This record gives sequence, structure tokens and C-alpha cells, in this order.
Amino acid sequence: MNKTLSALTIALMMGVSAVAMAGDHGKKMMGGFKQDLSQMPVSTVQNAQGMAEDTMVVLQGNISKRIKKNKYLFNDNTGEIIVEIEGYAWNGQDVAPTDMITIVGEIDKDDNVNIVEVDQVMMTPQNNNAKMAK
Repeated sequence: MNKTLSALTIALMMGVSAVAMAGDHGKKMMGGFKQDLSQMPVSTVQNAQGMAEDTMVVLQGNISKRIKKNKYLFNDNTGEIIVEIEGYAWNGQDVAPTDMITIVGEIDKDDNVNIVEVDQVMMTPQNNNAKMAK
């Protein structure tokens, strides 16, 4: 009985430590479909304002200011639109109003006005600025 109890205790402790070691320790391990963004046309804010809900969109421009919590004012040379950016979409990057960025997301309606729910924020390489849609 004593040996059986000892063996069960050891097995339980090994199982608990294995679960603790396998934990995510605060990191989210997510995967998914990777699309070649170079094949997606860059749109403009002006065009995005008229797109249907759930339309995938790629925009290049700047974030000019934070409106509240996770909503920001994004602009390009055709206008401005509200973008909603959750923490995961920043990919650990810090972005200033002077930084040219590319955002990938979907059109959503908020009080019957188009906004962009951003899935990914990327710094735009300087040589791509000339490719920005006009």
C-alpha cells in the first residue's frame, strides 16, 4: 500500500510539472493562413469608406492620433478613417504619427460609418511609399 501510494504521488507530481512546463506562460501561440500581401492591391481611405462590410482591405498611410482605447485616426492622401487595432495586431511595434505603415483588416460598420478592424500593422519600407495608392 505504501509503495502504491508513493508511486501515485510521484506520477501525480510528474503530471503536474509537465502541465506547468507546457503552459503558455502568457504567450499566445497562434497560427493561421499566411497570405502574400504583395498580391493584395493597396486601397485608399476614400475607397474604403464606400466598401461593403467584411471586405478585406490593405491601406498605407499614417496614424495621426488615438481617439480612445483601441481606436485611432488613420489617414492617407485621400482622407481619414477610424481604425480599430487590438494589441496582437501591433506585432510588438511602436508606431509614431510620422511612420508610414501598412494595415490589413476588414471593413466594419460602426453607427453606419465604415471603420477598419485591423488584423495586422506593418511598417512600410521607405521605397514602397511611392507605390501608395492615390
